[in-house]
Amino acid sequence: MVRGLATATESAAIGVLCAIVLGAFFFRTLTFAGVAKCLRSAARTSATIMAIIALSQVYIWMLAYERVPERMGVFVNSLEMSPIALLLVVNLIILLVGTFIDVSPAILLLAPVLLPMLVEAGVSPVHFGVILISGLAVGACTPPVGNCLNVCSVIAKLSIGEVFRGAMPFLAANVATLLLISFFPELVLWLPSVFMLT
Repeated sequence: MVRGLATATESAAIGVLCAIVLGAFFFRTLTFAGVAKCLRSAARTSATIMAIIALSQVYIWMLAYERVPERMGVFVNSLEMSPIALLLVVNLIILLVGTFIDVSPAILLLAPVLLPMLVEAGVSPVHFGVILISGLAVGACTPPVGNCLNVCSVIAKLSIGEVFRGAMPFLAANVATLLLISFFPELVLWLPSVFMLT
């Protein structure tokens, strides 16, 4: 799966198939009642996450309708900052947006607005792509939306607050990584440059 033989969804399906085979034929502990219970639990978890994503889509539509991303881009561009200062402002925007919007919609919302502005300021598109994904990964684990927190909360049967408190050291490390790759673009661009030369 890591080598790109299957997508994330296909990998999940293969994992479920392996669990069924192991539970039914190897350990012989999986019954039809157990399968039904697993299906009900998966449906509840999926419904919770899908409800959050659906509501965040409404929020995205409102932002796009009011042209908030474009206005934000024009405002940031008018500040005429250095590339590093611009990246720090972009980091704040990404972290803020990531707390309210799921990763995929946030990419569709932010990339067309921020990428041309950063390229014009001399920032590599690869560098921006890594910053965008790293920042949105932090947002996926922070309230109020925090899809990862909701999934962990349902699976671990803990409150979102407890899960968030446990995740805080890892989130701090992610934010530190985000700042490092913002200040030192070579951390991101060195490996692609090696591959492009060969």
